[in-house]
Amino acid sequence: MLSKFENIGIKAISACLPQKRVSIAEYAPDLITMPKEAKRFTRSTGFANLAVTNAETTSDLCYQATLKIFAETEYKPKDIDALLFVTQTPNWELPATSHYLQDKLGLSQNIVCFDINEGCSGYEQGLYLAATLIASKQCSNVLLLAGDTISKITDPQDRATRLIFGDAGTASIISVSDTDMYFHINTYGDRYKAILSDKVRVNKNEYEWGGYLHLEGMDIMNFTLNDVPENINALLAFCGRSKDEISLYACHQANKLILMSLADKLDVPHEKLPFVAENIGNTSSASIPLMFSCGVENELNRVLLCGFGVGLACASCVADLSKTKILNVVNYVND
Repeated sequence: MLSKFENIGIKAISACLPQKRVSIAEYAPDLITMPKEAKRFTRSTGFANLAVTNAETTSDLCYQATLKIFAETEYKPKDIDALLFVTQTPNWELPATSHYLQDKLGLSQNIVCFDINEGCSGYEQGLYLAATLIASKQCSNVLLLAGDTISKITDPQDRATRLIFGDAGTASIISVSDTDMYFHINTYGDRYKAILSDKVRVNKNEYEWGGYLHLEGMDIMNFTLNDVPENINALLAFCGRSKDEISLYACHQANKLILMSLADKLDVPHEKLPFVAENIGNTSSASIPLMFSCGVENELNRVLLCGFGVGLACASCVADLSKTKILNVVNYVND
């Protein structure tokens, strides 16, 4: 689905990481038994350290990311008309965690709140829904929270998941602007089993193990190198931009090998499609807003954001972030 929204943009981005950083060897001593193994794994995936939670939940991380926006921008709780919480690791099966966050953040009771069960493509899908709400003229300022604590559902004996996933929470303000946003969203539900976690049950501070996260590596790589470039190229054609005109390809930080392969497939320089998650890990829907808060050197006047993965799904967006207030990462502090 190709869409254009006029006079809507991202006004602010903030991110929160858990304080805990752990090397992959320390985090999974049963899987990495020799220093050479750790070096080989880091060379191939790019991940050397992971940011992982203890008792913190996704909502805890997103909450503190939002407080930073309220403290360091003109936006305050009274200005928020809608709250979208994108995660696949909510506090509970019910109620929706967005309702809990509405109260905790001191937002008005006269707003709409949604939990959105999306992963790697979730930030862009959240942007699309936020833009839809603003375009309807029912909302002026949408608070988009995106994050996951996927480390809590990785199998300690599975190298494919245990050694790559970190945890993070992000917050963004989407509002009326003098810029336009272009979207392309594809869903491939026939391949839902490629990334799957079955019967996981969650409460606020712990997971009752009903099933771990499972990945089919080759299926995901084929998806990334075939379907994702098609999605991106179609979006560029739709908004009338060439590949060279894009200043930054802000892509989901799946791992270094995937991003380098995607850059080669698209025929764009690696420095335009960077990997910045070496000491954080794959943070699902948080990875793209998080990379802005971590700092990128590229100009942000023409950015292509692309999330791809669980679903399977791919969602991309072209936007101007040159005037977006991007705040530095905050480390979680117990409140």
